[in-house]
Amino acid sequence: MERYKYILFDFDGTVADSKPVVLSVYNELAARRGYTKIEAYNIDKLRSLSIKSRCRELNVPLYKIPFIAAYVIKQYGKSLHQLTFNPGVEDLLGNLTKEGISYAILSTNAVRNISGFFQLQNLSCPEIYTSSKVFGKHRLMKKFLKQKKFQPNEVLYVGDELRDIIACRKCGIPVAWAAWGYDAPEALTANPPDYVLNNPEDLLQII
Repeated sequence: MERYKYILFDFDGTVADSKPVVLSVYNELAARRGYTKIEAYNIDKLRSLSIKSRCRELNVPLYKIPFIAAYVIKQYGKSLHQLTFNPGVEDLLGNLTKEGISYAILSTNAVRNISGFFQLQNLSCPEIYTSSKVFGKHRLMKKFLKQKKFQPNEVLYVGDELRDIIACRKCGIPVAWAAWGYDAPEALTANPPDYVLNNPEDLLQII
């Protein structure tokens, strides 16, 4: 068994079930901009693709992703009351606290959205590290390591997307993939994670 000094969690899809909110905001924007909507008929295929391939499927220019992400995050705050923890995650966080294991949220969402969610759930908010850059998580991770004076192998990142795995590989942090999140296993074929979590309780077996 490996013992990590710190656990970093992605927020959307990993900690919070934000899919209904994110899809609603994206589809509203897609209707105005002429992008393909994400609906029942295409969502499974999209989950198995890289971001670049998804953009082709949705008729979204890749360079527009940062702007779309910023729009979604801005609108997101209006729907915080609709968010819930993914099943088992709230208990997992409670168990980590009981075991004295430190954790934080590291996300490309906004601090105000993440802290607002925890407040609505009546839970004390952990440390939050954010970046507005969709593809900038590795820089945020490196900043975290420097600030905390940790070696990469002393930290474990828990995320649900291919970009989480790629970010971790860039800075040497081990990564556990949350199977209940946004990306499907097929999206990870060329970039497998160090661990697969089929449910939140699996994380306790790792640490």
